[in-house]
Amino acid sequence: MSYNIQVYTAQTMLAEMEAESEDFFDNDKNLIPFTEKQIANLKERLLKFGFELAKEDKKGISFKNDNFEGMRAIITASGLYLRSSFDDAFEIGMLSSELTDTGEFAKYDPQADGWEVLGE
Repeated sequence: MSYNIQVYTAQTMLAEMEAESEDFFDNDKNLIPFTEKQIANLKERLLKFGFELAKEDKKGISFKNDNFEGMRAIITASGLYLRSSFDDAFEIGMLSSELTDTGEFAKYDPQADGWEVLGE
């Protein structure tokens, strides 16, 4: 069993909250793309957290973290997708929360009913 968390731009979070649509994430056009600077920032931070670059192509940038069984990350044009075994859910939860510390990104955890809003 795996645990999945997504990180999007803060603008994507606002758009999803305003849309109030269960199908929001089904349409990639709803997702506000990252800037090149944001992608570079996410890539750098994942490397600092012990991830290794696995593959980079036009679909995105894939990472793995051999310190945790099955932990993976993929950066696409509009989202960072983190996956781990259920045993490592705490680690990707903490990582994704730390990635949102600047306010330009937002954490979406489908297993915990959605967006993490700081201060709640």
